[in-house]
Amino acid sequence: MHKGAATVERVVQICATLVGAVFLLSGVAYLYLGRVPVTAGDFWSIYDFCLSHTWLESALLKHNGHSLFFPSFIWLADLRFFHGDQQLLFFVGLALLFITASLLLIPVWRDATVSLTAKTLSTLVVIVGNFWMARASITSSGGLNCINSSAMTGVALAFLFLPKTPGDWAAMTVILCAGFLASFSFGTGLAIWPTLLLLAWCLRLQWRSVALLCLGALATVVIYALLPPHFKDYVVFQAVLRSLGTAVVAPLTQLCKLVGSPIFSAAAAWYGGKALRNSDQSLTLALWYGVAGLALTGFAVIPRMIRRDLGKSGLEITGLGLMIFNILALILVVAGRTEYFRLLPSEVLGPRYLFWSSLFWTGLLLVGIERAELLRWGRWPILLLVFAIAVFAWPAHYQAWFSSKYAQFEYEKSATALINGVVDAPQSIGGIHPLDLKRILAQVARLARQLRARRLDMFADGLQDWIGISEADLFRGRLKPEALQGRCTVDALLECDNGAPAARVRGQALKHGQLVPRTLVIIDPTGVICGVARSAPMSPSINRTFYLSKLGPIIGFLGYIRDYNPQLNYAVRSADDGTLSEEKIPVQIPIRK
Repeated sequence: MHKGAATVERVVQICATLVGAVFLLSGVAYLYLGRVPVTAGDFWSIYDFCLSHTWLESALLKHNGHSLFFPSFIWLADLRFFHGDQQLLFFVGLALLFITASLLLIPVWRDATVSLTAKTLSTLVVIVGNFWMARASITSSGGLNCINSSAMTGVALAFLFLPKTPGDWAAMTVILCAGFLASFSFGTGLAIWPTLLLLAWCLRLQWRSVALLCLGALATVVIYALLPPHFKDYVVFQAVLRSLGTAVVAPLTQLCKLVGSPIFSAAAAWYGGKALRNSDQSLTLALWYGVAGLALTGFAVIPRMIRRDLGKSGLEITGLGLMIFNILALILVVAGRTEYFRLLPSEVLGPRYLFWSSLFWTGLLLVGIERAELLRWGRWPILLLVFAIAVFAWPAHYQAWFSSKYAQFEYEKSATALINGVVDAPQSIGGIHPLDLKRILAQVARLARQLRARRLDMFADGLQDWIGISEADLFRGRLKPEALQGRCTVDALLECDNGAPAARVRGQALKHGQLVPRTLVIIDPTGVICGVARSAPMSPSINRTFYLSKLGPIIGFLGYIRDYNPQLNYAVRSADDGTLSEEKIPVQIPIRK
């Protein structure tokens, strides 16, 4: 190689390493800072079932048509042994995300047919695809990440061992186990079987290997169909059969939009995101991005299917596998949600689907890098395109740092309301029918009572036990000078879960001029604790360092007053480290005109 060309190769390798490190470190850091701290979303219904049934029943029954068999043991163990600590689920999910990325990279780095530059750029692509913060609606939630990353771990493991199957029964056993792991971790994992069969066809694997894959797929379908669902009227296969009878155009259009949603999300971030996301133009843009992605998939996959000449390149097998699997996974999404997307067209761009669609584009880029290695003149433009895409994806990555943190604040607010036994829920949520919202809130209230009784999740610390006792009885009346300063006010009138009046209190407080109290109590004039407040899970130093002080207006504490009486004077004390502060912050009651 010419000396100048070698220097360019080395520079590209160093730049790819640095950019990959930035995406990886920032992704992990902000996933942790913006993690979902309490039970939320689908886990209200999942836990509601788990806490009233045995482990085996909870693992076997499907949730909304999805078998969650393997990941369910993670949160069942968490509920049993770790008080439902969501942070544990987060770290397990993050570990699975790392395992997935590592399994995808092993065949890339073992590939002797591509250069070191191609391997380095492929590593950058895999890191961006897995740790892009636009996927945080899934990856910041410990439970959801356990579900989805368990499925992807099985997929990546199958891709790793597939080329080794000729005459290797151990490899085939691993592939079958990986297929079961993917299939019984999440419904979209069922796409692993047609993906493996298609790759086996292109690799010209022995008929015995193909027959075993067919048996594995058949066994999966039979077991999946026999597993009892949570709700008798919804099963994945019923949804698929219904979709086959509908017009082809609408599902195909929805598929294209799902495929194009990562490109649209990245582009929208350059223009502020919200205005474009809610317009009809956004759906059209996503549609054409998806059409382009599917066309490129056809150019990459169809010739291999016809010629059956897929070689032993680990990079190409991994790339094609990711493309095919995630297209099929998105087809399953469309099959189950065609009517939902018809009623709410903008939901097709929902961030929850980026977990799968972003990995489709990851696979497409991996195939592009492998094909570029075979070109003489077009190699560098294609390789440098990877850097352009990383830059293109950065604004969405950056903006998700803040959106995930805002979401975390909302989760903490809901948890604080539940601790105080106060109803502080929106009366309407876009995309949710009022009757469905009422049912969801009733389910949350029912599960909250179970969590409180079992001292799980937000109730594990026992803060709810403080309400109604005298401050003299808390911590045996220990008081300590904390130089507590701040201000707070009543900003909303609400109701308790028993119908009694309640009030929401917001404020800011510091101890010794710089420390933010984590927990505070609200006391009435007689010294009885009538509510608990908690500070936002972020210190001013974290705000300055990681969020450039842009979250200042929402940093503070939030609490609730039970049996609120506007004629009384309330005050707040800090309650950290087993002592109450000597100082009190008066609760300001706004004057209503």
